[in-house]
Amino acid sequence: MTSDEGVQVGYLEVKIKGSDPYETPDLIDIFGNEQFYLGRNTSLCRRHWSDPTISNRHLRIHCILYEKDPVSDIPPFVYATDLSTNGTFLKKSNVQCASSQDERGMRLGRSNGSFLLDDGDELRISDNVTLIYHEFNPPLEQRLTYTQEQEKQLFASRYLVTGRLLGIGGFGKVFIGIHQKTQRQLACKVVNLRGLYDGVVAPNLRFPEVDHTQESMITGAKRRWPSKVARCFREFDVLKHLSHPNIISVEKVFWSANSIYIFEDLVTGGDLFSYIEYKGGRLADVEAAVIVRQILIGIEYLHNLGIVHRDLKPDNVLMTSLEDGARVVITDFGNARRLPQDDAANVSHPTSKRRMFSLVGTLEFAAPEIHQRNPAIPSGQGYSKAVDMWSIGSITAALLTGDVIFTDRGHPDYDEDPFEVIMGLAAQCDISALDDESDLVWRTVGPRPKDFIKHLLVLREEDRMTATQALAHPWFSNARHATEFEALYQRSIRDWRPRGQVFRLVEPIRSASPAVGQPELSQHFARTFLRGLPIENRDRRMPSQRQGPNNLSSSPVEHEESRFEGPSCYDQQSYEDGGNDTGRTPASSRLLIPDSFDSSMDQLSPDPDPPASGMYSAYEVQGGYVYDDSSIVDETPVLPPYDVFFNQGH
Repeated sequence: MTSDEGVQVGYLEVKIKGSDPYETPDLIDIFGNEQFYLGRNTSLCRRHWSDPTISNRHLRIHCILYEKDPVSDIPPFVYATDLSTNGTFLKKSNVQCASSQDERGMRLGRSNGSFLLDDGDELRISDNVTLIYHEFNPPLEQRLTYTQEQEKQLFASRYLVTGRLLGIGGFGKVFIGIHQKTQRQLACKVVNLRGLYDGVVAPNLRFPEVDHTQESMITGAKRRWPSKVARCFREFDVLKHLSHPNIISVEKVFWSANSIYIFEDLVTGGDLFSYIEYKGGRLADVEAAVIVRQILIGIEYLHNLGIVHRDLKPDNVLMTSLEDGARVVITDFGNARRLPQDDAANVSHPTSKRRMFSLVGTLEFAAPEIHQRNPAIPSGQGYSKAVDMWSIGSITAALLTGDVIFTDRGHPDYDEDPFEVIMGLAAQCDISALDDESDLVWRTVGPRPKDFIKHLLVLREEDRMTATQALAHPWFSNARHATEFEALYQRSIRDWRPRGQVFRLVEPIRSASPAVGQPELSQHFARTFLRGLPIENRDRRMPSQRQGPNNLSSSPVEHEESRFEGPSCYDQQSYEDGGNDTGRTPASSRLLIPDSFDSSMDQLSPDPDPPASGMYSAYEVQGGYVYDDSSIVDETPVLPPYDVFFNQGH
């Protein structure tokens, strides 16, 4: 299927063994936001060959094309997926990969997923047929900072960070990474800690001793991180023990005083926004049900563990392919919160410790109580995990109609103050349009999905369906479709494997800090502002997410945490210490990074060949930093400098 825009991004040059090299080249055009098959079957494949060693559907090619992003200018992504019995060999043109492949290249295989192609890559589908990929506008090789270029060499024998850019966000850049042993492609998110600390000098960092008897001190230290850094590490704390087909998960993390390198699953089908566009602007009831049901299964898993995502939106839902019934992956846990384990049944009582207060999320998909605009919840009483269910209701409406439900772009104040317009509509919670027969879109939507939305977009938290109740809704559980939905789900997750046990999931590396004042090769990540407030994640994207504007335009108001709520992994002491009469330095002058996020880091044995599980993503860390001796709180122990630290075997 060719995209509506008909934008050609490249082509495959067909090389047949023994053919006349002077013949007119045989080319297979590739267009944006399309997929097609190559193989032996004449009716299923765009191009077919009678070679008996080629499967009926041997290879799938699909392209994810985003609108041009003026900030990052992300090029098209063209992926190849091997579906064959006999296999396909990929010979990479990238010189960084050449040293780890033989003369035939690497065998893709069904279980290895999709591979992002670079200009000049060769795909050998049989002894006689080779395809060479050509891209019209090959992306330029991207470089890291001087320090990062040095640091990545410390683990390059196991995990390679290439120069192929996938995206740029508020906290870092995402590159194609490669697990060297299996040659499997990953996404590597590189976070520049220097850029998050606004003037804090990193080269003087020291490692504090890992001592579990100091847990309360460490917990208190976490409270004093700059909020951007705390948020960056929160994903580690939330995702470190999670393993679920519909939740992104981390494979490996390396960190130093300067940067974090997070190797994640490369989810190749784009995000839910681009998928809606691929499907023509909105989804049919059954198509939407398949996706929403998977989101609910993932959220039920999280809520049962006391984890609230708090920023569910189409941008943060990834598709593993463009196929109908593809697996759905929930990502971006930077705003997630782990609730206390006690009082598990009491999730809505105003005095419960399971209430939250931070201003997070994205306007069009955020429950009004997050911004204290819900008339059914008294001001100051916070919100519960029910905010995720409101977001799912908003996502469902967007899937079915191609637009967000609570917005009015024609309102005279919309351009000047979208927050007031959107939150005002959400606070009214007027969803009468669902039953308006004059509405050309909603009148085509069936009664079951409408009823489903009505039970989620409800102001009273206790009247909102839970994830478990939502999965039992007749939209999914009716006798006609229930069995088919479950069978389709099982097919979608059949290639997923739980992450294996990793003893050193998070691994410290020796810092390659440049001298103070030495120029870097890249700049700190840009920030964006809306109405004078920082939007930390405005351009933050996970691998395969869209990079530009879309029809479901949203106005994220993702504030700095205005208040730390409840125990979680943070204690209840204030973010800033009191006066300095105790000899402690202000929080703004400290650089502290978590010391006990992952018990696996207690085991510091070598990890030369981490298991290739196929699942990963997020942020987790072990070991802490303390900014030079003069600014360490009195009770914080300090180990020797890096060279001594590593030589001691820590």
